[in-house]
Amino acid sequence: MTRTAVDQLLWLLDQAFEADDEHSVLANLAHIDGLWRVVPPGGERSIADIIDHVGGCKFMYENYAFGDGAYTWDAPPARGPTDQAEALDWMREGHQKFVASVRTLDDAELDTPRLTNWGELMETRKIIEVMVAHDFYHAGEINHIRAMLQQRDRWAHLPQD
Repeated sequence: MTRTAVDQLLWLLDQAFEADDEHSVLANLAHIDGLWRVVPPGGERSIADIIDHVGGCKFMYENYAFGDGAYTWDAPPARGPTDQAEALDWMREGHQKFVASVRTLDDAELDTPRLTNWGELMETRKIIEVMVAHDFYHAGEINHIRAMLQQRDRWAHLPQD
């Protein structure tokens, strides 16, 4: 059983979700200071809404790719709590569940087609890739909302208007 590729994918999943730098979801949640439910001017969703989506995807993708495919978007565990601390714990639980399922794989299984929550089959490696990209994408979205609402960007090297 070879696990070189699986181990690399596990590392990327954790980098996108919780690495202690400016790119991960959790790193970008570290400085939101009271902005949990605030919708930016001209926007349509808050950081809380984004976390509900990110966490829900972790549960849904795991359940369809590795479980019985019974979860629905409108019921727990795909719907998270509204309280910030509880929602973050719930999202962490979803991440750990997805990672635990990936951890059971060997490299040969990465080509195996698995069910997605929209009913299509997708290679296992692609499902994992989507989850990595998904976390990085929404980490950037959270950072952008935070910067707009706080009217400051934490990147000192960028010119300020």
